Amino acid sequence: MKNFVTSERSIHKMDESTQPVLTVKDGSVVTIKIKDHFNGQINKEQLHYGEIDWKQFSPTTGPICIEEARPGDLLAVTIEKITLTSKDVVLLNGPTIGVTDDLLPNNCIRRYKIKQNKIIYSDEIHVQLQKTIGLLKTESIHQTKPFHIPTKHGGTLDSPDITEGATIFLPVEKFGAMLHVADIRATTGFGKTTSTSAEVPAEVTLRLQLLKNKTAPTPIIIHKNNLICLGSELTTEKATKKALQNMLKVLMESDKITLEDAIFLLSLQADFEVCRLNKASVTTSIKLPLSSFPEMPFL
Repeated sequence: MKNFVTSERSIHKMDESTQPVLTVKDGSVVTIKIKDHFNGQINKEQLHYGEIDWKQFSPTTGPICIEEARPGDLLAVTIEKITLTSKDVVLLNGPTIGVTDDLLPNNCIRRYKIKQNKIIYSDEIHVQLQKTIGLLKTESIHQTKPFHIPTKHGGTLDSPDITEGATIFLPVEKFGAMLHVADIRATTGFGKTTSTSAEVPAEVTLRLQLLKNKTAPTPIIIHKNNLICLGSELTTEKATKKALQNMLKVLMESDKITLEDAIFLLSLQADFEVCRLNKASVTTSIKLPLSSFPEMPFL
């Protein structure tokens, strides 16, 4: 059976009354069409901000219900394929948007062509594609923050490791997990410091698997034999501390390593990255090879 969701089944904010766009079994593979971050509004470079309906931004496809998902489980989302469905990417920026703030005196929009897996920035500069999913989220019982703000349930994380071949672990708090997906990036540079990245519509294929009665300091990513812990807060320092705490929890889960030794291990091997940097929230990541863990996580 083919599990397919069209881009027309998208929403702009979470509502308790929203019904699942698709219900599948544990282990199913789902293909989803996703609109671009601007919902197709931006079709010319000289568009004024006043012409844009900001409420249409970040149309999210979902929720997708996994029948067997129960509160207390973990949902593992493996990204099998990201296929871009446009030959153009669009970026938008302006004053008071992103951390560039007043460095940019006027609003501006750029559209670049994609050729041979590269973004044609200019005749001399061609940027290699690094396709990622910007937003992945399961629903919480008490949704107190805007849907895109990162929490332990996911959100707009903008990690470059949320890409083909990666598995993202998210908590199940509601029956069915209720997964939402949005914001495909053709590439994301410099920690998402501006308001948008290379926004593009796409079709993504995901494998959805449950880990029954498992907990973890989510969201967590496994990609290229590395485990990546994320932390999101209002400042870089607080986000980094949360990512560090999350990694220490995973390292010490088996009781085969002490807190002191876990911290020394991070000093020796861990990589750090800022994934998302704007006024609403900061997301950072700490990466460690899977071979560093006393036992394989989640098994």
